[in-house]
This record gives sequence, structure tokens and C-alpha cells, in this order.
Amino acid sequence: MKNNRSDYVPLRKRQFKLYFQFSMIAVCFVLVFAVFYACAGRKQKIDFSNAKIIQMDLPSDDTPVAVFETDMGTFKAVLFPDEAPKYYEYFKGLVEEGYYDDTYVNMVQDGVYFIGGAKQADAKTTSDTDVTELEAELSTDLWPLKGALCAYTYDKNSIFSKKKLSTSYLLFVNDYELTEEEQKEFKEMTESNEVPEDITNAFEEYGGVLNFSQQYTIFGQVYDGEEVYEALCGVDVVDSESLRPKNDIKFNKVYLSTYGENKNDAFFSQEQSSEMSSDETSAE
Repeated sequence: MKNNRSDYVPLRKRQFKLYFQFSMIAVCFVLVFAVFYACAGRKQKIDFSNAKIIQMDLPSDDTPVAVFETDMGTFKAVLFPDEAPKYYEYFKGLVEEGYYDDTYVNMVQDGVYFIGGAKQADAKTTSDTDVTELEAELSTDLWPLKGALCAYTYDKNSIFSKKKLSTSYLLFVNDYELTEEEQKEFKEMTESNEVPEDITNAFEEYGGVLNFSQQYTIFGQVYDGEEVYEALCGVDVVDSESLRPKNDIKFNKVYLSTYGENKNDAFFSQEQSSEMSSDETSAE
């Protein structure tokens, strides 16, 4: 039987045309979503022109303080409810219900930071782990200087949005020695006036982890119990992957107080003493 090509060629053309139209529609949707995602995920340029350091200002007597009693001793941190109001209220609620009592320090990066507040030593989520996620509160007046108390914050990306979310885990910043390349970037940042000189000077004077800037909700500053804090930041870990301490370390009790009841003015006078010494040197 002779094939009649005219019977099926037009059909194939119609099918191809229909396929092509649907393909183009699909491509358009992909492009639209890609543009939307790019816009949603684009970093907004942060204005640091009026940024300042408030962590080293002498607190008023009614400034809230978190006291951390650990297996290795006690350290204290002043809190900044005005800079991170949502997370402060969340943290306050957890502390008042005793959530952090008997929780573990679960990760330690030698000399750089440690993370605590886990219900299990291995940080596995349990039925009593608070899994609330709050949008990060990034302040230009609070910086990851040595002793900064932060909420562990991570990026949550989707096709529609990009968010930084803070959790119940607590990140305690210590210090990090910049590589030559990072020192060069730091110098360029200083010389370009991208960040006020007071802030770059603060990192040089007090130490900290510059790369954590604008990455975490910072809501406190450790000011008392420095030896304990340093020891916690340097404990031996099981391995470089898990960073879990070899020996279990607990927050035995965490509670709220005020600076008036837990003063350590000497810590906050360091900056003033440094400025006075600088003024006296220039006067000579």
C-alpha cells in the first residue's frame, strides 16, 4: 500500500508548532522565576556611614545581663534589646522557662568561636528542642568583636526568597587571625571609608571575626569571666569535622540579671583608657 505523506506531515507540523509554543511558555516561566529569584536574592548595599560601636559603652545599671554558669566557670554578657528586640524577647522567654539549663556546648572552632544551647551533646534535634526560626536582625551598631553573643543564623534560600533565619542555638565569637589576603581586603575597606574608622579600629584593638559581620543576629557582649570564656573557646574536640568537644561541657544554669547587680566597669573602661593614652601621646 502506498503511503500518503500528505496525511501525516501537516499533523507533525501542527504537533511541532504546539510543542514549540509550550516550550516557549516554559522558557518564559523559567526566565521570570530566574529574574524574580535574582531580585529577591540580590544583596542590598548596607549604609555604614553612621555605624558605630556600642558594645564597649558603659551600660546603665538597668541594662539586662545574661549569666552563663558552665562546667568550666561563669561568664556574663550584657544584652541589647533595642538592637535585636524580637530575638531578645525570644531569648528572654527561653531563659525564663529554663530552656538553656543543662544544655550543651556542641561545637568549638579552636580559638574562633563556640556554639551552645543544644539539648544533646551531638546537637541532634529532640522533641524538646526549640525549632523556632526568626528573621535575622542585623544591626550596624553591633559587630562580631571578641565576646559577641549571637543567635546562630543561617541562610534559607528558595526560588522565591532568600532569608537569614536565627535559631535557639547560641554562637559565641572569639578571635580570628586574618590571612594576608584578608588583611589586604581589610586595609582597602578602611582606606575606602566603606566602614567608619572607629569600627575597623575596634577589630584591631579587641579582636573578633570580621567575616561574621552582618551574618548573624548579635544581641549581646561578654564582659565578665574572660578566662572562662577563653578556655571554652579552646577546648579539645573529637575531630575537625564535628567540632564536638571531647569532654561534655554544659550550661548548668542560664539566667537573667542586670548590670547593676553584675558590674565590671574595668572591661568598659579599656576603650576610654586607650583613647586617653592616644590623646596623651599626640599631645607630646
